[in-house]
Parts: sequence; C-alpha cells; structure tokens
Amino acid sequence: MKKAILILFAALSVSSAYAQCEGGRYINKIFSQTIRTKDIAYTNARNAAGTMQNVMMDVFEPKNDTAALRPLVIFEHGGAYWTGTKDYESQIAMGEEFAKRGYVVSSATYRLEPSPLSLLFQDLMIKAVGRGVQDTKELVRYFFNSARDSANPFRIDTSKIFLCGASAGAFNVLHAVYLDSLDILDAQWKNSLEGIGGVFGRYDFIDFGKKIFGVVNINGALGDKSFLDNEHTNFLSVHNWWDPEVPFNRGQPYSIPTLMYVDGSNILHTKAQQLGIYNPFYIIPDWGHTSYSTDLFGQVTQPYFDSTVWYMKNFFAYQLGCPNITTGIKNNTAVKDLKAYPNPTLNDIYFDGVQQYFGQQISVTDIAGREVYHALFDGKPVSTQSIGLTKGIYLVRLTNEKTQESAVGKIVVD
Repeated sequence: MKKAILILFAALSVSSAYAQCEGGRYINKIFSQTIRTKDIAYTNARNAAGTMQNVMMDVFEPKNDTAALRPLVIFEHGGAYWTGTKDYESQIAMGEEFAKRGYVVSSATYRLEPSPLSLLFQDLMIKAVGRGVQDTKELVRYFFNSARDSANPFRIDTSKIFLCGASAGAFNVLHAVYLDSLDILDAQWKNSLEGIGGVFGRYDFIDFGKKIFGVVNINGALGDKSFLDNEHTNFLSVHNWWDPEVPFNRGQPYSIPTLMYVDGSNILHTKAQQLGIYNPFYIIPDWGHTSYSTDLFGQVTQPYFDSTVWYMKNFFAYQLGCPNITTGIKNNTAVKDLKAYPNPTLNDIYFDGVQQYFGQQISVTDIAGREVYHALFDGKPVSTQSIGLTKGIYLVRLTNEKTQESAVGKIVVD
C-alpha cells in the first residue's frame, strides 16, 4: 500500500512539474506585456544616518496572466552600499525579462550608506551588509504576510521564492540565506552586527535556507565560506575572472586593506562542491564587475546580460522541476591560479605545474574580453611576439576538457 502511495505521489509531482512549465512558461517569453507597480514601501527602518526611512521596491508581473500562483524572483541591485537604485536600466530589464516568462519579480532597493566612506572602514561595511540582510529578510516577510493577511495581491507561491542579487545585492541575499545563528562569527563581525540590532532574532521569522527555493549570486561574496555549512540551498554563481571590486577568490573588496576579507564565488563554488550543494558557475572572461549591467551610456551590456539571463532562467526552471531542463553549465571544479613567469614579460612566458594541461587547450584574452589566441597546449613556453601580443594586460587560460579543470593567470606584456 505504501509503495502504491509513493508511486502515486511521484506521478503527481511529475505531472505538476509538466503542468507548471506547460507552453514554455518559465523558459520562453510567453507574455508580450508586463505590469510594473512602482514604489512599494516594504519596510520602514533606521538608516546609517539614524533616521527612519521607507525602503522601496517595484513589482513586475506578466499582463493577462491567469495562473493562480506564480514563483517570485527577488532581485537586488549593486552599488557598493552607497549608491544604486531599483530604477537602473538593468534592473528594469531583469524585471521585464522574467515577468514575460511568467514570474513575479520584485526589483528591490535596501538601505544605503550616506557616502562612499563606508568602503574605507570595516565596521561600517559589515554594518551595511547587516542592514542589507535585515532588509532582505523583511522583504521576504512582506510577501509572506501579504499572502497570508492581504489576499495575496501578487498571487505569489511562497514555497517558490528565489533570492537574487548583484554585487552588494548578492552580499545581501547570500548572507540572508547562508549566515545563521549556528555560524561562528569573528569578533569584528559579531560586534558590528550586534551594533545594528543583529540579523537573527526578529529577522529569522522563517528558516531562510529551507524556505528559499534558490539563490543567484552575481559578483558577490560571503564573509566566510564556512557559512555554507549549515544550509544546502542550491545557488547559481556568475563572476568575472578579474573582478576589481569583489574578489573572485578570497580577498578584500576593492583590495582596500582596511576592509574585511571575504570569500568570492570561486571559493564558494569549491566549498559547495564539498558539501554537495548544486552550484552551477558561469565565469565571465574579463576584468569587469557585474558586466551584464549598464555601460557608461546607460545601455545594457551585451552579450553578458543575455547570457546571465540564460543561465538564470535555466537555473530557475531546473529548480522548479521543468522537464528536460539543465542549467546549461556543468558544476565545474573551481578555477585554479595559473603561475606564469616572467611577469611582466617581453617575450617567452613559462608556466608552473601544468602537466595535466599538456595536449589540452590554451587561450589568451585581452582586457576587452576578446580572445586573441587559441591553440593546443604542448607545455612549451609561449612567445608573446609570435602570437602577436602587443603591450597590455591579458588573461591566459588552460583548460582540461576531460577533467573540466581550468587554470587562469594574468600576464603583463611590456
């Protein structure tokens, strides 16, 4: 009897997955228009200047959608905790992209610092992160409460909430899900978070790790990789190889020596693999920071916006159980540092410890992200002159396609 019930339950689960993805929903843009509800105050809280402020969001929905309940994608902008807005062109574009695929999207801001001086002091930076975590949890609380107490005006399926963020926004969502009261904080983190009233207690109205359906981390970091230990929520990571603002590996934001060390996406990916957390990892091959976003002219940067959306939509659909969906990227091993010398160089480049890459691929990319050289790697020194490298900074990547291992290093040609 029990076996029959289990089979029936499995069949119903598969049927439900097919039904909710029917007609390409969540993958394709099946709606041509969206509705944007602007300037909703989801909480009121004291900011760094000591005054109370309304914290705002916009909500995007598919127009003429008849679904009773829809998954929610919360997306938080970047801006180093002293700038940024839900009205960024890239934020609006994200809202449109996923609302047209059948999601409800919350494009949310959070409390910001009064000036960029917060980037210079560790205590202020940690407090800024802590306020971002508080706001993220209050935002989730808003949707839970509105579903329970206000007839669910946005028709949210509160069992299917994705938390997504870029840069500072990614710090917020990562810490909201993975930092909990079981984690051991060093004195600086502990004292700074206590200085703003903490991020646990009243802010833990739900067990975030169990309630959040998935996380998207775009150029973000955690205060320590050990924060992942207590939770196994799957997450997608997107990060630039040589991000100058948030470290790809372990380091200090902006390389500012007075700031705390954090673990970037490459470190988190390795830890996630050890813990069995599904963490597809898309690496953008350039020196930018959140390269999918807007350029100096306010235009959304391509192709990184398109590719970031592509990985996100597949990750969401995979989490939702849509049939025949994978994220499109393998859960690769983390990228290793490639030791190249002499560096800077005038001609020949030598590499250390790269025997596993003999007969595999070598590529060289310039600072604009253009691949300028690609060949089989025979283990011999590479001549910058013979492959046509001019003065500048380049990325060299070795890839073993059989093992999915990669090693990346920066070289300077004088």
